[in-house]
Amino acid sequence: MALGHFRLEDSMKGVNILIFFIFFMPFIVFADSFVDSTGYELKIDNPPERIISLAPSITEELFSLGVQDIVVGVTTFCDRPKEAAKKEKIGTFLEPNLEKIISLKPDIIFATKEGHSKDMLDRLRSFGLKVFVFDECRDFNSIFNQYLLLGRIVGKEKEAQKTSESLKYRIGLIEKKVANSKRKKIFWQVGVKPLVTVGPNTFVDDMIGLVGGINIAKDSKIRYPRYNREDVIRQNPDIIILVTMGDVTEEELKNWQDYSVLEAVKQKKIYIVEARKFCSPTPQMFVEALEELNSLINEK
Repeated sequence: MALGHFRLEDSMKGVNILIFFIFFMPFIVFADSFVDSTGYELKIDNPPERIISLAPSITEELFSLGVQDIVVGVTTFCDRPKEAAKKEKIGTFLEPNLEKIISLKPDIIFATKEGHSKDMLDRLRSFGLKVFVFDECRDFNSIFNQYLLLGRIVGKEKEAQKTSESLKYRIGLIEKKVANSKRKKIFWQVGVKPLVTVGPNTFVDDMIGLVGGINIAKDSKIRYPRYNREDVIRQNPDIIILVTMGDVTEEELKNWQDYSVLEAVKQKKIYIVEARKFCSPTPQMFVEALEELNSLINEK
């Protein structure tokens, strides 16, 4: 009898555990907490069902994760992929329309620390809206880590991990190819008046290093330093990269070609690259831009 009593109790414990998993686990399986770049703690019990994106890069990532159907609002600058342009617009990147955002009743809003002011973020949160702010992307690791974090928040962690592994493999192939190559000095121009380049702690600086290049502004104390042409001539880069700057791009190309003392001019190594591709901090764009840059400086 004692043995039978023990088995009955043991069986009842098993039933209780089974009941717990059946009735309570569905309510806690998605429960998670995330802290964004502003120190804001986001607590979610289930993946969001209504998302607003305030940045083109985040919109691209959401589509790549396959959650485009629950994106209910994007900025007027969110036009990639082309399907994103059809989404409801909530204003511009810098000036989103608060009333429009509230009317769309989002479960979560994704923003960026580098692109959105604290005042604007505080206003959104004052209405009880959940706003998760991603940090600045300073290298390819931070880009990939933020992509994985976004995947976790929207319930697509496995998909984000799979994509990341595939893209990192492509980066590894480039690193192997350039491992024994002669390193070339590169000047990367992103502005004309004033002349602006990229410094350390930027993902473009990291990109230059990954293809075996040396950023001539790598020792700058700021991320986007101002330069003058005399500085460039003194450091004499092997390659000059011009990021598209509207109508002035071709004119700037001709301006540099007048400096015949530069090695980049002698070797005809001045290239123009498309701003959107090289300035978009998403894993996919980073790798595509990296492959194009490698082709320009190592395979021509």
